[in-house]
Amino acid sequence: MKEQLKRLRELQFIDIELDGFRKVKSEIVVRIEENKGFLSKLIVDLEKQKEEFEEIKSLHSSKTDDLAYIKEQHDKRQKRLHNVGSAKEFNAVEKEIEGLKRSITQTQEELQHMNEVIAATQEAITDKESKVVQLQDSIKAEEDASADQIKKADDDIERLNARETEARAEVSKRVLHRYDFIRNRREGLAVVPAKDGHCESCFMAVPAQEFILIQRGETLCMCPHCQCILYFWEEAIGEPGGPKAEVA
Repeated sequence: MKEQLKRLRELQFIDIELDGFRKVKSEIVVRIEENKGFLSKLIVDLEKQKEEFEEIKSLHSSKTDDLAYIKEQHDKRQKRLHNVGSAKEFNAVEKEIEGLKRSITQTQEELQHMNEVIAATQEAITDKESKVVQLQDSIKAEEDASADQIKKADDDIERLNARETEARAEVSKRVLHRYDFIRNRREGLAVVPAKDGHCESCFMAVPAQEFILIQRGETLCMCPHCQCILYFWEEAIGEPGGPKAEVA
């Protein structure tokens, strides 16, 4: 069992390294994908705003035509006012003129408001276009800068995957099943040392008889509190990732 525990410690060291490289790669990819998602949303918003911009420009053009028509009708009524033949007709034309004046004022106010909206929308579009370009450049720069990191992480992952396969082949299926089960439940840590009668994971005391069995290393022992697989602290001194010998 001592040899099995040694292989488990080696396997855990490899798996922890693998977790680190996968995390580095994942963080880079996630960050780039998040920025790409934000870029896509920004582009969609920009296109929508451009459509709205074209719509309001079209409406502005239509209102401008309306204003020209109303002014034309106003001028015609003004001319007609000088040629009316009765007071009744004069009052009717004058009333039409007043209504046209109100329409002119209202239409001019609407056009003024549209001008303000058009100016604000144009400014917003220009700002978003600038942000799109900046974000595109930023994503491209980050992808270029991260390419070497991702390549190195992929190479390290491939190398460690091969080592992990070899290490797993040297551990019994029963022990591997227990190792994988605990590791999945405890954020990657399944094999921990027992030192001075305590589990170095949860720092709870291990029963004296159990600690003797751990020191012997003849059977698979687990912490009665956190369920981690335990090995005697001194057995792993000098191993990669193992404990360091204490200086007297």
